[in-house]
Amino acid sequence: MATPVVTTDTWVRADWDSFVHLADAPAYERAKFYYNRGWMRIEMSPVGPAHARDNNLLSQIVGVFALSRDLRLEGYITPSLRKAGLQEAQPDLAFYVGDGNRPVRGTKPIDIPTTDPPSLVIEVSATTLDDDLTTKRKLYTELGVGEYWVVDVLAGKVKIFGRAGVTELMPLEVSSVFAGLAREHLEEALRLGQGEGDTAAMRYILNLPRNTDG
Repeated sequence: MATPVVTTDTWVRADWDSFVHLADAPAYERAKFYYNRGWMRIEMSPVGPAHARDNNLLSQIVGVFALSRDLRLEGYITPSLRKAGLQEAQPDLAFYVGDGNRPVRGTKPIDIPTTDPPSLVIEVSATTLDDDLTTKRKLYTELGVGEYWVVDVLAGKVKIFGRAGVTELMPLEVSSVFAGLAREHLEEALRLGQGEGDTAAMRYILNLPRNTDG
């Protein structure tokens, strides 16, 4: 089957088989793929230094905070989270925290029906902010992720969405996955990392007081 040319960076109608064919096509090997009940989005926008920088900083911030609290952590860069026939997403970052049914090491997408959803997924938004805050937030809600962060790289702002006892991902000021880690802490760590380097951001996170309400 020839690889068709499709409209990228927007949601378009597609059946599941067409989506999987495109996701496996060499022409789109650098793309990010999303699917939700008959709608597909392929993101082909080039990754600029602002996106790449914040992506790296967020990974280190999460890792250092988990280390400081002695939490088991497993991180993934742009994993495919799949409910076959229904949904798929490729967040910039995904993390499993604590105990649970984690993905089996391999080359296939993470199968959500047989594997727990991630505790946390993160989208670093340079050109996709509106979609990350709306359509993808709904998609991650239905995929069952525990918490969702959206990082606005242009404004230096972070939004946290968590379940906090409800079924939907609702706005939070303090993470429900990482107790004591607030939205303002993430924004300050990003600011320090961008201005003074990774070490400054990690030092700030390591020095956060325990048992804080944010």
